Amino acid sequence: MANPSTGFGGAGTEVLRRGYMDGLTNAEATLLTGVANHIYTVLSIVFCNLASSSDETIHMYIDGDLIGADIYLLNTQPLNAASTFIFSDRFVLTETDKLHASTSNSADVDVWVSYIDQQLA
Repeated sequence: MANPSTGFGGAGTEVLRRGYMDGLTNAEATLLTGVANHIYTVLSIVFCNLASSSDETIHMYIDGDLIGADIYLLNTQPLNAASTFIFSDRFVLTETDKLHASTSNSADVDVWVSYIDQQLA
């Protein structure tokens, strides 16, 4: 895959990436972890409840700067049985941020994250 250069001096890169979680449940899961000299612009997150008869609720939050204080983006978001929820608000993570998600109960929810990874020079 080609990594196009950004800026006039050709410093840094900007690449479309994706991440996923097969079987999100009530245990905290890390969806994206910041790395030094990177900025991540999250484009969309798709949550799909695979259970055909169990409604679920999802939580998504950021541990900003790894200070241990969770900043919630979703708190008890309903996710009906056999349905999909798409979070399409864009937000940015930096080098010491972590994006986490979980469900309220034992569940079987698949998650797909699409984002832009900008590496600074």
